[in-house]
Amino acid sequence: MNVFSYIKARVPILDVVNEYARLKKAGLYWKGTCPFHSEKTASFTVSPHKEIYYCFGCHAGGDVISFIAKNRKLLAT
Repeated sequence: MNVFSYIKARVPILDVVNEYARLKKAGLYWKGTCPFHSEKTASFTVSPHKEIYYCFGCHAGGDVISFIAKNRKLLAT
């Protein structure tokens, strides 16, 4: 098991994203405004059961590792 698999298996994406965005439960998903661009209508979703996020506005998406990298500006858009 590599370090990325180890982190993804032990750090829930919802816990991490909740530190950067205000999310509300919407069925199986959590929804809120995107932390990567300015918007008025929530287009950012987190799928805790799949451990992924996706923004329908700016098309950012991925797992907990890519979320942290993008948030810290370590990953190009």
